[in-house]
Amino acid sequence: MQFSASRASLITAFFLIVTVVTQLIYIGLRSAGIDPPANIIWTVEAAAFLAICVFALVPLARGSAYGAAWAAVSLGGVFNVIQVGMGLAMFGPLKDAGVAMAPAFEAVLAGAFFLYFAGKFLFGFAGLLLGIHWLRIGGGAAKAVGGLAALTGLGAVATNLLAMSAGMDVVMLAGGVGTAATLFLAIAAAMLARTEAG
Repeated sequence: MQFSASRASLITAFFLIVTVVTQLIYIGLRSAGIDPPANIIWTVEAAAFLAICVFALVPLARGSAYGAAWAAVSLGGVFNVIQVGMGLAMFGPLKDAGVAMAPAFEAVLAGAFFLYFAGKFLFGFAGLLLGIHWLRIGGGAAKAVGGLAALTGLGAVATNLLAMSAGMDVVMLAGGVGTAATLFLAIAAAMLARTEAG
């Protein structure tokens, strides 16, 4: 099956939104004092991030003028697949091993979150690039989306860069801004796909 750049961009945007929804569900359940079904949510996220890895490469391979943005999206997907995989494959056994493995669990957790922050950084960077595009050439709603994508993208770049150094101390701030940036990145990417499709 052949995928045009515009179709692959729309698919990528869809799966970016899937990851926003799963993040909101996970945080919403935790905030309500409900233990979220982490394995189900993380498995859905793993599939979504794998799709993002692949489909974001199509417009890049087809010579998109926004190659840096698509490269950032694809690499952000790669980092997130790895961090979700660490949660699915490593958190449980290390927790079950008890106190003796607590330092190893903390190290794996910190490593997973570093990759989480790096992925959000890259999604923010892509949102910043596409947001600037829509600020430059868009009108009305497109310019508004561009402004929000650029603003949240810049915020995600800054907060997640800080989080890569500070770690879990700023996880809620970095994760929240990064999730907002991912949403507006998806909208900006979908708009770009529709214009490129004619």
